[in-house]
Amino acid sequence: MMNRLKLFLPVAIAALILVSCGPSMVRFKRLERANLQIPPVTRLAVVDFEDPTHRSLGPAVGNVLVSQLNTQGFYQIMERGKIQSVMKEHAFNMTGAVDPGTIKELGAILGVDAIITGEIISYNVETNRRTEMVERKTGTGRYEEVEKTNPFTKKKYKVKEEIMKTVLVPEERTSKSGTVSINYRMVDIASGKVAVSKTQSSSSQRSYKDNIPGDEQILSGLLNTVTEAFVKDISPHYIVVAKRLVKSKADPNQMGAAYAKQGEWRRAAEIWERLSAGNQKDPALWHNLGVAYEAMGEVEKAELAYNKAQVIEPGNRLYIEDTAQLRNAFRGALPSENQQMAVNSANGTKPSASGDGKIVRLETSGEVYVDIGSKSGLKVGDRLLVFGEKEIRNLDTGEILDVEQVDKAEISVFKVMLNTSMCKVSKQLSSIKLALKDKVKIVKAEK
Repeated sequence: MMNRLKLFLPVAIAALILVSCGPSMVRFKRLERANLQIPPVTRLAVVDFEDPTHRSLGPAVGNVLVSQLNTQGFYQIMERGKIQSVMKEHAFNMTGAVDPGTIKELGAILGVDAIITGEIISYNVETNRRTEMVERKTGTGRYEEVEKTNPFTKKKYKVKEEIMKTVLVPEERTSKSGTVSINYRMVDIASGKVAVSKTQSSSSQRSYKDNIPGDEQILSGLLNTVTEAFVKDISPHYIVVAKRLVKSKADPNQMGAAYAKQGEWRRAAEIWERLSAGNQKDPALWHNLGVAYEAMGEVEKAELAYNKAQVIEPGNRLYIEDTAQLRNAFRGALPSENQQMAVNSANGTKPSASGDGKIVRLETSGEVYVDIGSKSGLKVGDRLLVFGEKEIRNLDTGEILDVEQVDKAEISVFKVMLNTSMCKVSKQLSSIKLALKDKVKIVKAEK
């Protein structure tokens, strides 16, 4: 047993070293532009879809579409119950509502920019049952001596094994083929024209031995697939992005990468920002910082950081792709503030509206100016924690091992402007004086 462990441990240790030295991959959600060119639409209504099969599927299709659009958070979606009330009050019916002229009239009453409707073209599952002859291994009751090799010691040894034979046995199989196909139309209320007309289809075919899914389960999955495809056509949407963090000479212990892997993007960005101040020519550092900004939805900052990496090392394919992917994602149009907050939430990071900021001015009379204001949701009466950071370094190499937060004081907000606020010290937490660029964060918000 000990001999086996002696042989196994070097292999395991070598594998661990290879893994730790490999590239650091991180994943986060990023907002992508809509696949199709759409008119400037903010308020949207979804009416029931026409159902030629008369199975009352129209409301269900509309509800799934509303649910997925709400998940993306790009449009203001009118409540479906309100739409039905208005249609009933003004004597609209589903057949009439499909007509673009009628939809324009309905849209004006509802106060929306566009209405989505359409038809269910296909929504069915076909089931077939059959018996197949399949191969199975079975024992013969006879045994033979076979030679094997110990994987650790490489020594050969002999054992007796039963001789097997292949036979054909009948097996019942159930085959299910499902198809969902829906034609979607978005009508622009301002022009009364169909701005988008797209048919999305999805099919599945699979054979089952057991655990056979029901027809509704199959159709529900296919409906979600086609709806998701249409949502990507008309709305900015999230995709999961995989990025490689590059080992930086300025961050040999990969402290920033450690935080990034845990999804603590704000903390990772702070480390890389601090290191970049003294390492302007480190392209890996700027690339990693760009990844952090992108994960937090700060697209403009991400592009600037990626550009710096590319300028320093123009032939590096990774840095070239950084900028290209970001520009392709938005076609030059940055996400709105609400979308950026949604991206932050999806990636588990706090947006700037959480109150994170820093001191930008100190008056001799005691007033403290911070770089967050009403735009970030700060209000009079809010209390902020002021803190600095103390670096813990290796005495021999000078490398930064960790960063300790040093709480200095609590300050109260007494005047709020758009991007800045005036505060005064309400509680001293240490003997260390406040300084420019000290960080602040909300500890208590006034209700």
